[in-house]
Amino acid sequence: MTTCESPCWQGVTHDADDTARLGHALAQLMLPGDLILLIGELGAGKTQFVRGLARGLGVDTRMVSSPTFVLLHEYPVTSGNPVSFLRHVDAYRLHDLDDLGTMGWDVSTGGGELREQAVLVLEWADRVADAWGDHWLMLRINHLPDDKRRISLNLAGAWRDRQPDVERILQPWTT
Repeated sequence: MTTCESPCWQGVTHDADDTARLGHALAQLMLPGDLILLIGELGAGKTQFVRGLARGLGVDTRMVSSPTFVLLHEYPVTSGNPVSFLRHVDAYRLHDLDDLGTMGWDVSTGGGELREQAVLVLEWADRVADAWGDHWLMLRINHLPDDKRRISLNLAGAWRDRQPDVERILQPWTT
């Protein structure tokens, strides 16, 4: 697996809406089979990022919520996008990798069938690091004063080829 130096990119969002805008901007790079890993404490903005990503993919964002209690939400993508679904998994309440398996997650491939025709987002990804596979984009979201967030990205596998596009798209947030 090839990963970039830690982190590949860093930036700051200024409020929850700005975090959603960053997700919306990244949506234009999404391809079927992409895995997005989200790491951050409670209230860091993980679900806000997913709402923005969803909007950018053409998902009705009124449906988007944290899947903490149901573990997995699947949202149909309604635009002419090559991505058919946004699948949103929350690992906060998982006990082990077997819990991921009960929803169809193949640990050896970093999601397996859940990635087919979909962008797969995994919140609390650090709790199941052995399940990532080789190709992913990771966002670490940390609180800063005044409702700001520091966003750090790491890229692995095929995502490394998209690093120049990621940096171009995220230029407005670069620190």
